[in-house]
Amino acid sequence: MSLKEIFKKQGGMKLIRQYYKSGALGTAICEFVLLGKSRTALEILRLTTELKTKQHLLKKYQAALNSFQYDENCEHKSSNKVWVCWLQGMENAPEIVRACYNSLKKNLPNKEIIIVTSSNLNKYVTLPSYIEKKWKQGIISNTHLTDLLRLELLTKFGGTWIDATVLCTERESKIPDYFFNSELFFYQCLKPGRDGHSTYISSWYINAKSHNKILEATKYLCYEYWKRNDELIDYFLLHDFMSIVLDVYKDDWHKIIPRDNATPHELLLRMFDKYDEEMWQAIVKQTPFHKLSYKFKESNSKLDNTFYKKINSFYKESVVEDYAKK
Repeated sequence: MSLKEIFKKQGGMKLIRQYYKSGALGTAICEFVLLGKSRTALEILRLTTELKTKQHLLKKYQAALNSFQYDENCEHKSSNKVWVCWLQGMENAPEIVRACYNSLKKNLPNKEIIIVTSSNLNKYVTLPSYIEKKWKQGIISNTHLTDLLRLELLTKFGGTWIDATVLCTERESKIPDYFFNSELFFYQCLKPGRDGHSTYISSWYINAKSHNKILEATKYLCYEYWKRNDELIDYFLLHDFMSIVLDVYKDDWHKIIPRDNATPHELLLRMFDKYDEEMWQAIVKQTPFHKLSYKFKESNSKLDNTFYKKINSFYKESVVEDYAKK
């Protein structure tokens, strides 16, 4: 891969601006010159700039976090709600997103699955006026609005946030209770893989009771950031702030049941491989939820007999409806 292709793949000038704003640009340039452009070198560079960004945010927002006040007497309620967001409406979602949604309907029949869209989000939450304004202006992207939405919905109602690109392959009755009934639960990077990572949480699946302290503090920092800024310093801003909060509230952090975030990505990595039943069974037995993506080459979706084809055929709307009638 050429230097130009690597630069474009890593984010181009947008990434350069983010590194500059976070104070990580000098470090990134030195790392690249010293280590080169191999996959391992680029991963080391990413981890280094990730740390620099987190340190920069901690320095800028330490005072804000210190001023955060949490009401220890507020109500903590579990909820049967499952929040899924596709702002354009599920009828306009890519095929793989609809398959993921159908997998939730099939396997979580006792949950209240709510699709949040741009037209109904105000029915559930009231965003600060400056957030809504910056979203409409395009300063806050749809992706990063959903970061704020999951925090708003879970702190207000509780329940489970599941990204629209998450596939469920296990019946609700066989999924461990902590997935749906925790004070706070999410997949995370565990040791030894966690060593070297300054941010170690995944936000694509979060279960929480209402007014959870970690989520309330993370929301507070995210809002403080967007009060002061009109440009994103890091694509994973939510992860940065949540990791900062977890570092402060270590006792709460220690109570979260550990579940590794590596295995839920195995299916994504093999999505366009030739389908193999033994491999499928081995993967789905490791985790009930799988983080996929709708971003791929269109030509890949046309390949025959792949895991992608299997997923879309198995979780078609008609198949799910027939299954529910049994």
